[in-house]
Amino acid sequence: MTRNNLVRAGALLLACSVAAVGCGRSADDPSTSRTAGDLRPTTAAATKDADAITWAVYRDVQTIDPLYVFDYPDNTALTLFCESLLRTQPDGTIADGIASLSRTDPTTVVLDVNADATFWDGSPVTADDVVYSLERQRDPELGGFYGQAFSRVDTIEATGDRQVTLTLKQADYWLDGELASVPGIVVQKKYVEAKGADYGTPSGGVMCSGAYRFDSWSPASGVVAVPNDDYWGEADARVAKITVKGVVDEAALTSALIAGEIGGTYPPAISTLPVLEDNDAVTVTQGPGYATAALVISNLKGTLGDVKVRQALSLALDRDGIVENVYHGAATDARWLANPGTFASARETYQAAYDDSPALEQDLDRAKALVEEAGAKGRTITIGMSSAIPDIAYTAGAFRTAAEKIGLEVEFESVSADAFINFFIDPKAREGVDAFPTVTYGDYADPAALSATVVLPDGAQNYSGFDDPEVTRLMEEARGTEDAEARAELVIEAQQRTMELLPWIPTAQPNAVVVTGKDLTGAVSSFAYMSAPWAEHLGAR
Repeated sequence: MTRNNLVRAGALLLACSVAAVGCGRSADDPSTSRTAGDLRPTTAAATKDADAITWAVYRDVQTIDPLYVFDYPDNTALTLFCESLLRTQPDGTIADGIASLSRTDPTTVVLDVNADATFWDGSPVTADDVVYSLERQRDPELGGFYGQAFSRVDTIEATGDRQVTLTLKQADYWLDGELASVPGIVVQKKYVEAKGADYGTPSGGVMCSGAYRFDSWSPASGVVAVPNDDYWGEADARVAKITVKGVVDEAALTSALIAGEIGGTYPPAISTLPVLEDNDAVTVTQGPGYATAALVISNLKGTLGDVKVRQALSLALDRDGIVENVYHGAATDARWLANPGTFASARETYQAAYDDSPALEQDLDRAKALVEEAGAKGRTITIGMSSAIPDIAYTAGAFRTAAEKIGLEVEFESVSADAFINFFIDPKAREGVDAFPTVTYGDYADPAALSATVVLPDGAQNYSGFDDPEVTRLMEEARGTEDAEARAELVIEAQQRTMELLPWIPTAQPNAVVVTGKDLTGAVSSFAYMSAPWAEHLGAR
């Protein structure tokens, strides 16, 4: 586990915690967006061109270099401009993107670049650009966040003007998902080399191939995108100009959305969603999410080192209270570590297994018995939290209430909102801390995507050193299994064992949310917006 991966994971977690916890019923049709089966991956198609809009994110964009993009604001801006080799579709499935993928054998992956694919300057997307983009991602000297995605890749070579071949050390069927997300984004080699350290910054911008092209970026006014009139693919960029800008204050964001000063946002701030849902000036739409809310176990040498104590704490938790008070009901049951919104392949197999898995219902008698069996009565758990982040504070409080009901004690290590990220990126900040709440997700729509970062010994989010040989065997075998159904069966078994061992304690599975002005529509409303173009069909009703 590298420091870069720690940074990446930690930033993701904080961002989710701050901004991804708000969900509400759809103003389009309040009767149809409350459960996973009713979630919408897209909003209604646009029929008209739209004037310039501002799209709000929870903070200002810091980078649009795909090496370092790992957080909501930056992803939202980057996916306006840049495309991946493969494409994550709104329902989470994977389709051809800039390239198509084939395998000549389990360890030989061939990427054929679409002959029509061009950058904004009209130059073709070449095999050299693809090789450069992928090598750049896995170059440890550059310190990108996605190097682990290529851990089974041996060589990356151009085998034609528009063909690239990846030779793998072992078969890897998770690679498709990574190539459909940020790690698979293609940049123009000559542009990156010309810009040097300025690439992906306000002064350097980017050169990509998407339906919107980079126009300008200033810290004060945001990142500006305008339609790429010569887009090579199928899209209908109807918005005259999109400015991605940070709006920190939730009250200001709410007022601006209702007033029409901001065209849309996702994810919105949780505290204002009930207000937005009831206002005819905006539309709130829920879609499938990839995120999982959980208590991260960061220390297996303390009170939570005994699996019976982890199971007891899970049994004592009031999850209904968290879903109601943190998510306003817009979340699904937490039965696995993975969110059902990630069931993009082998969907029916995953869903049936998920539905058959035990609900995480409160059982205080059983929880107390487990604490007694563990000899843990009266022992203390230290939870890292921030009282300045409402959902984190609420969840930490819910765990303290649960612990105290079953004979455990909880102490809080409370830090500022800005310092909360240190629990994820700084081992020293975790010293003496047994656990901390979070919301996090994998790179793509697959139950293994998040789990791999948590349960594998080298997982980027495995903060406690959790290491179960059987879970590792199941996950590694799944990664190398071609058949989607067979792969799903292995992941299901791993999920079920994970829920027995509880390296993390899941609390809820939040839905994705998008809020738009009443006249704006066509945005992706699933979590796919984080890794694929979300605005190429955005426009007016």
